[in-house]
Amino acid sequence: MTYQALYRQWRPQTFAELVGQKHVAQTLQNALEMGRVAHAYLFCGPRGTGKTSAAKILAKAVNCEAGPAREPCNECPACREIQAGRMMDVLEIDAASNRGINEIRELREKVRYAPVEVRRKVYIIDEVHMLTAEAFNALLKTLEEPPGHVLFILATTEPHKLPATIISRCQRLDFHLLSLTDIVDRLQEVTAAVGRHCSQEALYALAEEAAGGLRDALSLLEQVLAYTSADITEQDVRDVLGMVSRDVYFQLTAAVLENNLAQALNILHEVSTTGKDFHNFTQQAISYYRDLMVALACQNDTALLDVSAEWAQRLYAQAKKLGLSEIGRILSILHDLLQEIRWASRPRLMWELAVFRIFGYDGTGVQQAPVAATVERPLPPQTAAALQTKISPVKEGIGPNMHNSNQYDLQQLWPRVLAQLKKRHMRAYAFLKAGEFASFDGQVLKISFASKWQCDMMEDESNKKPLQQVIGQLTGLNPRIECIVQSEKKQQAEEAKKQESTADLIQQAVEIFQGKLIDYDK
Repeated sequence: MTYQALYRQWRPQTFAELVGQKHVAQTLQNALEMGRVAHAYLFCGPRGTGKTSAAKILAKAVNCEAGPAREPCNECPACREIQAGRMMDVLEIDAASNRGINEIRELREKVRYAPVEVRRKVYIIDEVHMLTAEAFNALLKTLEEPPGHVLFILATTEPHKLPATIISRCQRLDFHLLSLTDIVDRLQEVTAAVGRHCSQEALYALAEEAAGGLRDALSLLEQVLAYTSADITEQDVRDVLGMVSRDVYFQLTAAVLENNLAQALNILHEVSTTGKDFHNFTQQAISYYRDLMVALACQNDTALLDVSAEWAQRLYAQAKKLGLSEIGRILSILHDLLQEIRWASRPRLMWELAVFRIFGYDGTGVQQAPVAATVERPLPPQTAAALQTKISPVKEGIGPNMHNSNQYDLQQLWPRVLAQLKKRHMRAYAFLKAGEFASFDGQVLKISFASKWQCDMMEDESNKKPLQQVIGQLTGLNPRIECIVQSEKKQQAEEAKKQESTADLIQQAVEIFQGKLIDYDK
């Protein structure tokens, strides 16, 4: 007997066996029971979620000798012939290879004839979005008013590519991605039936890699079953599929938090020497940081993570150290990397460059703001006291030339101010990023912008207040913030230079003539 793949052996034969699509099964069963089966259905959803299986079950149910019934009997000749694909009145058409107008015209001619062996003719058109525009036009009238003995079932993974005129003539049912639990339960049932033992960790690894598609999960399980005749472990799954343990991403993120670039590069070296595919490695990295983002945003809601309770706790603890803005920045870098790495001749180098960006290094090789520095930690008391003394409010009566140290100190802290503001108030950060640090005299902080619009937006109290709060927490100061346009900044600089030149001339005159300055009006 010819061997059949697992996904074919375990194809659902009844609506009750349709995994993870209860809403679809209930809708179709109620329609069968009430005699309200539509003339055309559109099954939409990702691959491997049961669209074709549901179509065949529906074809059996409407033609079952004991029906139409909520479930096909799978015993009568009609059910057996349809399941075997030998029923001439039930046609499964691949639209990807029969996409032209001639094929649809031929189908339209055959529709007129009554069924020969069963109650209703059923046309299952898979990947229907592949039909040409002319073919859709040819199908349109038939789909709208087919003979009473015909049932159309259209299946597609890309419903947005279908004309609205086609969609409006069908009853649409959307198939969902299966949950991790549903896939694991089904895989456990299959492994038990074939007499093999598979650890829970291995089953979860397979389910994660399948990404919501049961057919993919069964195909992957078949690969692993062929790999080893012993009990299947998580390591077996990772060896066969070229996957990387979640611990690797945990360690990589720990290296980022500790600002340990050498450790991060060593991890990449190990991934490379074990022959892992860097494209797959990037996809898994994106999934890991997505989990970090969800863990931090949703905290104890592990249902959205689809991981064990222990891993959910570890993810949350690490995500809390990173912060949402930093996770988002890393995800953005990884997303750009994914677009580039598929065709890269040196994928490891692409990853190393991405790691440099994650660590905050710019094109000049200078580290702008390491993640470890932006993680919010309270300053030690000695450091906070020293900082408070170093940048103290200016006392009344001190001249402008005495404020240089204060300006220098806040200017040095400016990258850290921006990093903290980015975590707390993204809108204010976005506007502030467009400006430049102009000056600080201990009481007034001036920021220059290229346009008046940017200047006006930053002047808004909702944007100024978060900046004042961050500066206050870092320095103990509460400066007044003034926003100026860059042209004004230049004008002020020229005026200050002119005043300084005039003051120098007066001072020189006083020294030459040994006089005394009575009054000087600036």
